[in-house]
Amino acid sequence: MNWPTELQINAYLGGEKKAASSALSEDAKKWPLRNAPPRVRTFLKPPAPADLRDWKSSQVGWGVVAAETPGLTEDQKRTSSDLPEPIRTLIKDRGNAPVFRYRGGWDQRFRLLRSYERGLDVAIGQSPEGLGRECIPRYLLIVGGPDEVPWELQYVLNSHYAVGRLALSGDELENYVAALRSDFGKSTAQPKNALVWATNSGSGDITGLMRDAIASKVFAKLSGDTDLAAGTKFLDGANGATGSKLIEALSGSNPGLVVTTSHGQTYPLDNPELLGKSLGLLVDQDFASVQVSDLLAVWQPDGAIWYAHACCSAGSAIRTLFEGLCQEGSEVDRVLKGVAKNGDRVAPLPTALLGAKKPGRAFIGHVEPTFDWTLRNPDTRQTLTDSIQQALYGELYQPSPVGHAFRRCYDRLSSLYSSYDAASVEFGRGGATRDAMLRDLLCARDVQSMVILGDPTVAFPL
Repeated sequence: MNWPTELQINAYLGGEKKAASSALSEDAKKWPLRNAPPRVRTFLKPPAPADLRDWKSSQVGWGVVAAETPGLTEDQKRTSSDLPEPIRTLIKDRGNAPVFRYRGGWDQRFRLLRSYERGLDVAIGQSPEGLGRECIPRYLLIVGGPDEVPWELQYVLNSHYAVGRLALSGDELENYVAALRSDFGKSTAQPKNALVWATNSGSGDITGLMRDAIASKVFAKLSGDTDLAAGTKFLDGANGATGSKLIEALSGSNPGLVVTTSHGQTYPLDNPELLGKSLGLLVDQDFASVQVSDLLAVWQPDGAIWYAHACCSAGSAIRTLFEGLCQEGSEVDRVLKGVAKNGDRVAPLPTALLGAKKPGRAFIGHVEPTFDWTLRNPDTRQTLTDSIQQALYGELYQPSPVGHAFRRCYDRLSSLYSSYDAASVEFGRGGATRDAMLRDLLCARDVQSMVILGDPTVAFPL
């Protein structure tokens, strides 16, 4: 580049119709050296956002939610010495993690959690996340069955946090916590081996819809991954979705991920005791229930994560979310009312898997039935299961903690309830939006009733 003899500017002085110009001064060669730009000021800035998968971060955190049982002393409340010894050990291992109490019968029980150690109540969904004094950790482990800490609280917490539940006691609790404390270090489950099992009673049956909307789509993602394709197996309908084929495949490949879609057992409705022992068991292609004892006779979960899309696969609630929806005396009405008589409980399959001698990492299932409208939009025929697919493939294999993996599923609640609210307002103005309100509410309640059992921080090894 040549040194200029003249420079012009875009200014007009009037008179001659030309740009103002000038030759350079004798000091022009010194000008660039004397007029260097000032150093850019360094401004303070907030720290980078926390990695929400890092539950050990003080900005994210892990804590326990337990029932405030009658008769506890102030010291027991403050020190949590009433909790089972394995849980106390786990709390200590995790940096004396905070413990929050659910206070049954309190009118604020679904809005506030009590911290006796800190001496304050914290607002669910409105408190900062993390381990600070007025914070609620992002990862929360509910300790106790739904008869102690109800499903309703887990539903509320799921809207904001990564939540799991341990409803175990005795040796079963010790088995799980011991494996958790070691980060399932001795697990023989193979994350690169995945098993998808889907019953299919035809296109007119919801099992066919579940197979198409969930099982086959998850299988397509897993089998399309070059790292997972060789170890991924699909037991599909009449070609393999029997109980014996499921057990054979489990024992043969020790899969790290198990995905099943089927009916869940909800009989005998007239015998709550027998129903409780078989509630939510997977019903195979031949309409026979897969027995837990048969599973564990030849296979140990040993670090596997199991997603079971079946009615009541996670348990039952004394009050159904769908009360008054179906015609009185109909099959669905009888199921809803009959299962509710079984009370608040966790189903036998997840209890056995998480409490086994070599326990599974986590179980994801439903407390309520799934309706066909929640799987496919009746207007567009579009399937509505992308968040489930992303959780089971796109997140778990990052690997993300299971509580974080299913975050997108629960995030749907805000849009579903917003859509319901908008349709409700339009209905009040005379709009024909009653079917939209039904669809939104059905979908929202279906998402609500999906729960994680096990610690929400568990993840596949890197």
